[in-house]
Order: sequence, then structure tokens, then C-alpha cells
Amino acid sequence: MSGHEWVGAALVGMGVGQTRRAEHAARTGRHVLPAGTRIEVLEVYCGSCHVRYDARSHAQQCPRAMPRSA
Repeated sequence: MSGHEWVGAALVGMGVGQTRRAEHAARTGRHVLPAGTRIEVLEVYCGSCHVRYDARSHAQQCPRAMPRSA
């Protein structure tokens, strides 16, 4: 088994009212930010098993991770 693969859930502003950025993000599931943009990370968790980083189980192996081939 391999270790956890950490991801961050982030809060990214899309503007007020109906905006092209919000419409595009809703349609494509993507939003490109300029380099150097700071974002607020709401939560860090494993993208495979969804265990929270602060749950202190991050030292354990991920039960859902695929074994890495050598």
C-alpha cells in the first residue's frame, strides 16, 4: 500500500451575481487562477480515502491507495 495523497478543499471567489467565471466553473468544473493568487484552504484530506489530515491517522497507510509498481 502507498501513503495518503493529500488534497485541499479551497474557497475561491467567483464574483457577485451572475458572472462568466462562475458560469464557466459550474459548466466545466475548472477555474484558472493567476499565478501567485492566495486561496483559503478549508480542509485537507486524502483524495482516496477521505480521512482528514488533522485526524492524526495521516501516519497510517491509506487503505484505498493503489500499490505503486517498482
